[in-house]
Amino acid sequence: FPFRTLGERRQRRFTAPTEGEAAILSERRWNGTTITFLAGIAFGKRRSLREEEERLLASALDSVVKIHATHSEPDFLIPWQKQHQTTSTSSGFVLDVPGLGYRVMTNAHSVEYGSVVQVQRRGEDEKHTAIIEAVGNECDLALLRVDSLFPPRQEHDADDGEREGDNNDDATYYETEPFAMPLCPILPSLQDEVEVLGYPAGGDSLCVTKGVVSRVEMQEYAQAGARLLAMQIDAAINPGNSGGPVVNEDLEVVGVAFQGIDEESVENVGYVVPSGVVLHFLEDVRRNDGYTGFCALGLDVAFLENDTFRQFLKMEARQQRTDTINGSGAKRSMRSTGVMVRRVQPTSGAHGILRNMDVILAVDGISLGNGKIPFRRGERVDLGGYVTTLFEDDEVHLTIWREGTEIEVSFPVKPIPSLVPSHFHNKPPPYLICSGFVFTALSVPYLEAKGAWSNYYTDSVSHLLGLAHEPLKRKGDEVVVLTQVLAHRANLGYEHFYDLHLLKFNDFEVRSLQHLGELINKSSDSPFMTFEFAPKDGGRFVVLDRETNEEVTKEVCSEHSIEKHIVL
Repeated sequence: FPFRTLGERRQRRFTAPTEGEAAILSERRWNGTTITFLAGIAFGKRRSLREEEERLLASALDSVVKIHATHSEPDFLIPWQKQHQTTSTSSGFVLDVPGLGYRVMTNAHSVEYGSVVQVQRRGEDEKHTAIIEAVGNECDLALLRVDSLFPPRQEHDADDGEREGDNNDDATYYETEPFAMPLCPILPSLQDEVEVLGYPAGGDSLCVTKGVVSRVEMQEYAQAGARLLAMQIDAAINPGNSGGPVVNEDLEVVGVAFQGIDEESVENVGYVVPSGVVLHFLEDVRRNDGYTGFCALGLDVAFLENDTFRQFLKMEARQQRTDTINGSGAKRSMRSTGVMVRRVQPTSGAHGILRNMDVILAVDGISLGNGKIPFRRGERVDLGGYVTTLFEDDEVHLTIWREGTEIEVSFPVKPIPSLVPSHFHNKPPPYLICSGFVFTALSVPYLEAKGAWSNYYTDSVSHLLGLAHEPLKRKGDEVVVLTQVLAHRANLGYEHFYDLHLLKFNDFEVRSLQHLGELINKSSDSPFMTFEFAPKDGGRFVVLDRETNEEVTKEVCSEHSIEKHIVL
């Protein structure tokens, strides 16, 4: 008796049962419950397998929604203004999040700077207003709350009696229980079939695209430049598919579609946020009442593939190690590689514990070779694939090689903030105006607006681009940039200064935009304000009148319709 569900699925045949008997056609796990499909005549009544299959399929498809968003993105070069509004459509799906209830999951870039976000269910005309509840730019995921679709659970009144199966006196429930897509905690294997559900460009109705898992490895997520585990599939992911679920043959969500490759020579390559990253995001939100980020070691390392390099570090060129990848216990010759520490970032938990020239051999007992660790049989991934599964304040235990001796160290991991942020968490960029000089905090969107990665712009922008990967020395530090000068008679001669890195104000090192504001306020006893810009030797030097600063700033803001002279 052949049957099909979403796409063509496995087919089975069976012998028709006799009267009064029932034959088990198939069993599948659904939201933690084993559902047994029966066929035949049981007590004189025939049960329709096809109807049950179609009901479950329809419920799964109904949980995939279309996201309508209106974006009001700020102008990062003129930070007090916004760009023209844009609109977009994308996909999402319903999840039952422990501790939160029913939520719609989609991509972070689908609702970035969303002034209005609406959710539309399959086959319906009405759009429901959504509230952005949590955004993880690093993993490109967002949670939406839709109160009109999923009102908060009603408290159970003890006087009304207990509901069947409800053993919790404080239990809450929905009057009509929505359908939620189950998350599969197991990563698919290579060549496993998957299907992408969503609302891509080219039509209004739900679209289903079939493919297979091509590979699983660390990839750079375009939304924030973070490197996380990603799943590559050969099903096309087109504009509009973003945020849609990728499901296996049991209709369990194995990932979230989020990006593709925009090159003419590459076809049918799509990337999926795997369910493990999704579960980490949800647990982070549950633990901390919001998204905090993914952990990192905060190290710059060098690979040790060269034999002479390892001899210099007093390491054996080759050694016999037990093959733990396939569990065979067989011996084989392996390079004793690991990675060598070149720099420990000041905000890392390893600061003061690891040193330059230390060689990391293993992390939590997992052997490390040239920056990669065993993943699955025949597969290896970057060490970050393991570290990003940890949560803040989890301890890692490292086996290191230091000056010819193998020792053990441990330290807590945490998210490592960047000196140059990739985003401002959907908030306007900060700025400060002083006598017409417009200062802002350097960010990746600012560099993108300048075209820093596409072509040469100016020496000043090249200098700023070189700071993009510098480590953060102290929490709260920023790169303060003079973005432009709004002309006024008080700043004549400086109107052509722009894209300059501010180093000092009145001989004090400037740590951040907020720090600059504090220094300006404390400079009232001096008749002048001096600004020193990069480079340290030979950079621009500016002198302004301190006494007229407030009046000049008010006049400039009034002329350009700027409501506030400082936004942090």
